[in-house]
Amino acid sequence: MRVWYSLCRGTTRAIMGGFFGLSVSGEQNVPETGGLLIVANHLSFLDPPVVAIALAREIHFLARKTLFKPGGFGWLISSLNSIPIDQENPDMNGLRLVIKRCQEGHAVLIFPESTRSHDGFLQPGHPGAGLVAIKAGVPILPVRIFGTYEALPRNHKGLRFHPLHVSIGPTFKLEPSAKGDKTAYQRAVDEIMRRIGNLELEIGN
Repeated sequence: MRVWYSLCRGTTRAIMGGFFGLSVSGEQNVPETGGLLIVANHLSFLDPPVVAIALAREIHFLARKTLFKPGGFGWLISSLNSIPIDQENPDMNGLRLVIKRCQEGHAVLIFPESTRSHDGFLQPGHPGAGLVAIKAGVPILPVRIFGTYEALPRNHKGLRFHPLHVSIGPTFKLEPSAKGDKTAYQRAVDEIMRRIGNLELEIGN
């Protein structure tokens, strides 16, 4: 883990852990090295930093392309391994970069639902995530986040105190698809979302 990333992660952990309280289960499921695709539910803007401080690996993230405009904090998210993605249009270049980084041995976080939940419940996954999972060919790590919707729900500007929990499941792999089409990718992401959803039972929620 790079010094700069470790410093930012430690600072964020101290702030968020002190303000919200954060518990993590399943840390033993995180591979220490090698390409890894981390798949998590998406509830809030807090989700990326929460996953980053829960996993003891340096992570690469996806971020909206618009956040990289000059004069913003694009320099910061770039220094923390963010990959620009065009959410308004199909972005195959962005997906190829995610696959490339996984295959280079990095751990990359994606949210298969693509957008934050409106009600705190799991949403259907999008086939683009299934495409990435199949093409990358690396272990997939399912993660479920609890509490960030209550702390900072969509369309709410103020933070609320609420305990946070991250449940990490065992890694799995998807079989390569002989037929690379939207149906195959949708089946893949459905399996991903099923595994994320099952993590709820593991912590008794």
